[in-house]
Amino acid sequence: MIRTILGLHAGAGEHGVHSVLIDIPDQVGLIRPVFRMGMYQAFPLEVCRWLAKAGDKPSRESRYFDNACKIIADQFSTLALSTIKEANLKEEEIFAVGCDSSLGAMEGSRRFLAFRGWGPGQEVSQTTGLSVVCINSDVDARSSSLDPVFSYSGASLFAQGKEPVVMIHLGGMIKISAFAPGLPALTFQAGPCASLFELIFNSESTAPLGVDFLSKRAVQGKMQQQLLDKWFATALRCMPFNKSKNRGDCALFLDEIQGGQKDLDGEDVLCSAHHFVVALIKNQIEKVPEEYKQGRFIITGSHARNGFLRHLLGLSLGDKKLELIDTSGIPAPSWDSFSRALVASCALDGITPHIGIPRTINRPLAAFYPGSNASWGKCLRWMESHSRQAG
Repeated sequence: MIRTILGLHAGAGEHGVHSVLIDIPDQVGLIRPVFRMGMYQAFPLEVCRWLAKAGDKPSRESRYFDNACKIIADQFSTLALSTIKEANLKEEEIFAVGCDSSLGAMEGSRRFLAFRGWGPGQEVSQTTGLSVVCINSDVDARSSSLDPVFSYSGASLFAQGKEPVVMIHLGGMIKISAFAPGLPALTFQAGPCASLFELIFNSESTAPLGVDFLSKRAVQGKMQQQLLDKWFATALRCMPFNKSKNRGDCALFLDEIQGGQKDLDGEDVLCSAHHFVVALIKNQIEKVPEEYKQGRFIITGSHARNGFLRHLLGLSLGDKKLELIDTSGIPAPSWDSFSRALVASCALDGITPHIGIPRTINRPLAAFYPGSNASWGKCLRWMESHSRQAG
């Protein structure tokens, strides 16, 4: 049986929702998903303006908060239905929808801080009639090496390949995974990326800032070494890289660096932030064993198409040729929503998607929001059948 699952995601540095449709074959072990298509739905300007005016920590007590939740949920639902229509499918042909249980929760986003604990999943299920699987952001939060949303998605494409692959994810946070034939997969969380850029410009603009805009602004600035030195000193204290730490360390780092940059030119700060992100990536890649670095270097995430960031990364890695995940048939900005769809299928299967070794889950991987009777009935029949097979 082939299951078609819809993935939805809005994360740090984003001003809208990304969607994907993927086909999941019924098989044992690592799933080989097939990407169908992806779309993007921008948030209305009124929501972007509220987020910007609210500063780095939008108030949950703001009178506009409930309106913002409703509008954002409507954008998720609208995009879900538009994606299905664009693919010439009907709602009943979609097995389920995968998204985050909390908006921006996994990416250290300050812009979406007020939305911790709130996600659009229930509203999407009620509006569309589709059953929604909301991935819990706190699963195995103590160890970034066991991050199922990022690790399993990369493993599903590359862990069983014939050549080594290093994946560099440039989303809200930097994540690096390495795969090599016959060797265990490795995953590192290196620090902030889009969440850092978001922090710098969150209070400066009331309009959506695209990746191209940030890249052009960064090119106009100059790297300030004293700023990098200060950030590194803070990062070493808040985000020690020699042991597993929870995702709160990235948020702590962003809190601490928030001040002390007001007297600097905005372009210089953004340029320095790009250099800082690249330095964090280089720091972690140096710890990856050489046998993992003899093949492809693939970039994913919303900032994979940030030309200035990619240029600096190419210079930093020297002879390594960088390629976008687009070469594997998945648009780089769609990677996060692709991951949510894939992990949602694991939640329906009742397994934890640790790399290579699916295990019975010890804690809930996701929350389920039933859609129509037909949609939820399909999910229940699948889960009951799978449970019997597993037993």
